Amino acid sequence: MKRVAVFACLLLFVGHVNAGPVEDALAAYDKFFAAFTTDNHDQITTFFAPDAQFYGTNSTEVVTSREGIRKYFLGALTGTRGATKATQFDRTAVALSDTVVAIAGKWQSERTQEGKMVTAGPSRSTVVMQKRGDQWLIAQFHNSPSPKPPVPTPAAVGK
Repeated sequence: MKRVAVFACLLLFVGHVNAGPVEDALAAYDKFFAAFTTDNHDQITTFFAPDAQFYGTNSTEVVTSREGIRKYFLGALTGTRGATKATQFDRTAVALSDTVVAIAGKWQSERTQEGKMVTAGPSRSTVVMQKRGDQWLIAQFHNSPSPKPPVPTPAAVGK
């Protein structure tokens, strides 16, 4: 019985140590989301590959440098936004290889503005994480507002 318990503990340990690319990429992306709630623009940009492709919610053109991404976040996240929380949901990920993972999902932010809680979103995001060396980085990022659900037509309401 003692051997079975030791073996079971060993299996749990080995399974945890050998997380796959999806789990590792999601863990790195979660760190980006934690940093997103700060005003530390320099830290936020470290999660992006130097040659990342980036479309922020308000980007009119694709941004292809860390400095361009930093400038985007300077404009988007600077100011008196108060306490901020970012929540992910409806997230899915697929390993395209051992070093590339595609993530798609939705998220929203809650911010305190003028003493009131304001919710922005939900937004849709697609992200490609790429392992470079021993670090998972965002190689491609696109964020856009979720479309509003269609308004039911009078004919559909009566059915």
